[in-house]
Amino acid sequence: MIRTACAAGKIRARSKGRVIAVLLLTAAGGLVTAAEPVPVMVGSGPGRFEVAAMDASAAHAVTALAEETWRLMSALLGLPAGFSSPVFVRMIVEDEMAARGESLTAGVEAGGVVSVWIRWRKSESMPPTRELRRAVARGLLLRLGVSLHGAQERATVPRWLESAVVGWCEMRANPAQLDALKYESAKLAPPNLAGMLDADPAAPESRAEAAGAVWLLMLLQDESTRAGEWPAFLRLVLGGRDVSEALSETFPGRFASLEERELWWQTGWHHVRRTRSVPGLDAAESRRELMALARFVFAPGHADVVVPMRQVLDQSGDLLVAAELKRRETELARVVGTLHPFYRNAGLSLAEAFRSRGAPAAKREAASVQFEQDWRDALELEATTTAALDALELGAAPR
Repeated sequence: MIRTACAAGKIRARSKGRVIAVLLLTAAGGLVTAAEPVPVMVGSGPGRFEVAAMDASAAHAVTALAEETWRLMSALLGLPAGFSSPVFVRMIVEDEMAARGESLTAGVEAGGVVSVWIRWRKSESMPPTRELRRAVARGLLLRLGVSLHGAQERATVPRWLESAVVGWCEMRANPAQLDALKYESAKLAPPNLAGMLDADPAAPESRAEAAGAVWLLMLLQDESTRAGEWPAFLRLVLGGRDVSEALSETFPGRFASLEERELWWQTGWHHVRRTRSVPGLDAAESRRELMALARFVFAPGHADVVVPMRQVLDQSGDLLVAAELKRRETELARVVGTLHPFYRNAGLSLAEAFRSRGAPAAKREAASVQFEQDWRDALELEATTTAALDALELGAAPR
């Protein structure tokens, strides 16, 4: 069975396996409301995020968004399974944080602890999903910088990089956003690269700069080779190195002067926005997405227990379990069309398993068995293909 982190939280149970609570979460901010706000602290996983708020539903929603952001950025940023300490997110209403003028702030505290503060007025609803993702991205990038350089280094997150991460996640979570960005960018002139790289984080960001941040991130991915230009660049930038210096040092041979760099950027802007590409996930990303959606965790005692899919489906008569299965089915529907071909069948059979809730036991069992088989086939295909390509690269005949 699948052993992975659950993006949606945990399903808790007591004796005889009766489910008593499900954290019904959505990355888009769907909430389970309570009659009265209850102070709560929710973790997304060891060494990832820990969210504290007076409103439990708000904490759960941000935790789900944070875990989704982690999954979507894992390969791009080279994230570990978890850091030695999580990113601490604190959600505070304005009356409790009147001294702070910004709605989103983040910083590195003593010992390398990274904290993010999100505040809003009591009279307002939750901040927009994009702002919440920006807060999560800022904290994640700061924490990665501390992991790479230690707490004594000058941890920094350039505004363009934060915007790029937010835009990247939005496109991965909703592939239609890529088409929307291409359409919008066709009407915009590329922003000056020097101005975008050195922009004041407190200054308003233009639409051209927001779009340019995403296109620059994609351009750097295109330009990066097996020599590892992108990881080296990211490491320098998160360590406080001047972005222009880091770009020249880690991407040699692309330009020899500021004028040539600007031409390289202007050409790259038009190239990446015109590239006819399906905003699909690669094999590793597809595997992680399905693994997260297929994992269910119960807590019958003091320890968490991974529960096989068929057992969860057997309890789908419980309203909370049925709602969670429906939520996951909805989330899967957003990404199934972007799954790598290796994992397309597994994604389709997982969706069928979710839809079998409430069906006769024989149908639920058949759906579970089919998913397990498609999952094994996908893992085998990915592993075999990777081994063959590695062998060819080394000049040996694949076995």
